[in-house]
Amino acid sequence: MPSENVAPSPLVDRRTRKRLARRDALLDMAADLVERDGVDGLTMAALGEASDYATASLYTYFPSRSALLAALQRRALATLAEVAAERLAAWDHALAELQPRPAPRVRSLARLWAFSDLFLSAPDRHPREFRLQQQLLVTPGAEDTADAASVVPAAMVVLDVPRRLLGAAAERGALGPGAVTTDPVGGQLDPTLMRTFAWVVALNGALMVDGLSTGLPSTGPALGNELTGALLRGWGARERELATARELAHTLDRAPAAPVPHDPGHESDPASAADPSGTTPGAHP
Repeated sequence: MPSENVAPSPLVDRRTRKRLARRDALLDMAADLVERDGVDGLTMAALGEASDYATASLYTYFPSRSALLAALQRRALATLAEVAAERLAAWDHALAELQPRPAPRVRSLARLWAFSDLFLSAPDRHPREFRLQQQLLVTPGAEDTADAASVVPAAMVVLDVPRRLLGAAAERGALGPGAVTTDPVGGQLDPTLMRTFAWVVALNGALMVDGLSTGLPSTGPALGNELTGALLRGWGARERELATARELAHTLDRAPAAPVPHDPGHESDPASAADPSGTTPGAHP
């Protein structure tokens, strides 16, 4: 029996790396096709022509068009999740450096505003990944059930960022606790998760407005800002704290990069439970 400590063959390792590199290059070409021709324009034949691969060879990398779309979506979501984690680390670092340090509730609301700004800037800062997500959202049946299900874990990683920020704001008393709701099959949904879905869907819908040809007298980001403010007020944010947090969030957008913490949903500074002045998260400052 071969030892478990035997190192893998360099040849096998090199072959694996080459295959992964070819697969990644194919995904780049597929993303180009979606950007140029839309989701409907991405077919295995079109990718074969763009990549100079025989169509049959593509199926050794992606067993179906649906699997190809799912792989594209997972990669785009991973990029967006990485960006969110990096920005959250930068915001936490910037908030920890502020003197005097804002009250915990204001900090938690500022992070929510900053996330809203980050989401609403995605079409400009990460156009390929964001447009891909939007196109797949409005293209029903593009992926079969199994492939669509394979995307869910990557989507939940992205959604976990706003979920944790909303949960932290509720823990600090910046938002009300919320009510437990039920899902379509009667199961209980955590109120923070329901708020996350409502917020992200609202922001995404606001950005889709920019693709309309009706000439609305506003822009997607402007509508998204209005929606974020309205939702946070509806969930219990105090007007004065919300306004202060809004101003603070403008400075966070310019915060330099910082190391990504293990848990991006909670502040890395030691004042996440109380202000240096002794103000507790649930108390009015």
